[in-house]
Amino acid sequence: MLAWQARPREGSTGMLEATKLIVAVKNIETPDERHGFENASVNVVNLPGVTIARTVYQPGWKWSADVKPVVGTEACQAAHTGYILSGWLHARMDDGREYDFGPGDAHVVSAGHDAWVEGDEPCVVLDLAFTGRALAGHAGRCPCGVEFRVASDDQLGQLVAAIREHARSSHGHELTTQQVLAEVMA
Repeated sequence: MLAWQARPREGSTGMLEATKLIVAVKNIETPDERHGFENASVNVVNLPGVTIARTVYQPGWKWSADVKPVVGTEACQAAHTGYILSGWLHARMDDGREYDFGPGDAHVVSAGHDAWVEGDEPCVVLDLAFTGRALAGHAGRCPCGVEFRVASDDQLGQLVAAIREHARSSHGHELTTQQVLAEVMA
């Protein structure tokens, strides 16, 4: 996969090109981390740009009963981006709204919720946590939303220059190096 490649505009001073091709493969059955709890187990793999966790929640698991006593907060303070492989979860948001998630459901749930397994079968969930260091390099965006990427730290200067040039030539925006670096390093 090529992280990003651009064609220079007429009169442009350069081209941003990622030269490093990245493929990363790990098996969730041989994870980087494994955690076991009374009513749940978690396997975690860390890949460039994303951490993937597969959690198996057993029937009877409930965040407020199984996790709240450990973390000491009234509700789950983690946001989740995930996919239900099997089983059913029910979530109650702090504002009272309630949702059911089942096999095949992709979801985003903000912090501030309780959740529990519905039914008599385990619920298997994949959670994704994007790390911001996508493809083991750097990524940045023009304020318009166009994303630029480089594959290594030694291309950071090129990334900054490309974003500044795009903002100036496409939108008339003059971004400082510091503004771009703040976005890239966030």
